[in-house]
Amino acid sequence: MSKQNTSGFSSERQIPADIEAERSLLGAILQDPEVMGSAVMTITDDDFFYLERHQLIWNALCNLNNSLTQIDLATISAELTKMDKLDIVGGREYIFDLMDAVASAAYVPWLLEHLRSKAVLRKLIRTSSSIIEKSMDPSSDPDDVLQDAERGIFAIADNQTKNTVQSLDNFVTPLLERLNNRRDGLTGVPTGITELDEFTNGLQKSDLIILAARPDMGKTSLAMTVAANAAIKYGKNVLFFSLEMDGVQFAQRLLCSQAQIDQSRLSKGRLNSDEIKKLCASVPPINQAPIFVDDSADLSIEDIMSKARQLKRKGRLDLLVIDNLQLMNADTKECRAVANGEIVRKLKQLAKELQIPIIALALLSSKDYDQYRDRPQLSDLREAGSIEIFADMVWFVERPFMQTYRDEDRYKATLIVAKNRNGSVKDIDMSFVPEFTTFYDAIDSQDEVDGDYQYDDGNGGEPSTDFGGY
Repeated sequence: MSKQNTSGFSSERQIPADIEAERSLLGAILQDPEVMGSAVMTITDDDFFYLERHQLIWNALCNLNNSLTQIDLATISAELTKMDKLDIVGGREYIFDLMDAVASAAYVPWLLEHLRSKAVLRKLIRTSSSIIEKSMDPSSDPDDVLQDAERGIFAIADNQTKNTVQSLDNFVTPLLERLNNRRDGLTGVPTGITELDEFTNGLQKSDLIILAARPDMGKTSLAMTVAANAAIKYGKNVLFFSLEMDGVQFAQRLLCSQAQIDQSRLSKGRLNSDEIKKLCASVPPINQAPIFVDDSADLSIEDIMSKARQLKRKGRLDLLVIDNLQLMNADTKECRAVANGEIVRKLKQLAKELQIPIIALALLSSKDYDQYRDRPQLSDLREAGSIEIFADMVWFVERPFMQTYRDEDRYKATLIVAKNRNGSVKDIDMSFVPEFTTFYDAIDSQDEVDGDYQYDDGNGGEPSTDFGGY
């Protein structure tokens, strides 16, 4: 009657299982149906009981419990007969014997935890055996085997946190966050761009968003703006893969953005005392924000998936940003366009698996200057592969100043929502301050932008180098 799906062991003695503990638990439920309430909170799958007959009896108990039928010898026998399983489990005699093997109710929590640990070990054995078998297959792709292995282990670990009894305070914070989002009209991760948040209700779980633009339009700046707003203003956990900038450059741009100082002046060491005060004041909020950066230069999609899963397992991932997907290591002999399509397909799978929004940046080609005068289309993105097919949303960034070079256009920007699988498309007006490399809500006039960088530090306009301990 033992299950035969735990390969790699020569005898039942070596397989993690405790038959007597299984008998004691089932007997306790039959003797005291109140035990069923705590049992259903722990037993979440068909692997909990090692013996098939015990699993069948548990299934019958669940049927009775769901139909609010009294649990006793007569009803469990009738239910097993209805399931045509009574003879398989050993008849009424075996069920009667279980009731004699009963443990006290005080012993039940230990039994549940003890049997759960045995079930986890058996799952690990089966998963490990599958990994070994696939690894020894000469036709197996190593990346596919690694992904399957990671997915299998992740599923086992994730299952251990389901349907567990928790203290009430574990639910208060999510409730307050949900009420706050409801007050703001948002159900997803906020971007900090008001019109965009109103249009999307925040970035939704499992959505893959492709953010594309021609060179110098500010796609990285917009991605950093969204990431910083989500982490610093709203406390969301953000993982940012920066394939274009190293971590120090990322930190410099983020500091200048939050402090609203010209990063070219910081690079030249020409900050006045007021700017240094603003810079130092921006450090604590950034240090406290749950934003994580990986600046590895040679990342594959498998690397990204693995690192994202690790953070998600720790409960530290609400938004994933990748800058940019065309710089990722494809690990394939296919052409780049085909490789990009495969990368995006896997990113969509990851978004659904982890239940998070993912923003992936892509560069639109610019063959000639006239192309800057044309509105970007989804067809422009297709030249980089079948990227838009798997995307839930496609955003394009446009700055008219890059076409006109007129002062009145200097701070204007548009986010073109060219694809929206779950709604309409729209053009969203924004403001972009190139000195801060930051996007804001649209403004009525450029007078509202702090673009005047006159020295006024009380020291004759000389730059300062005192960073107040930072």
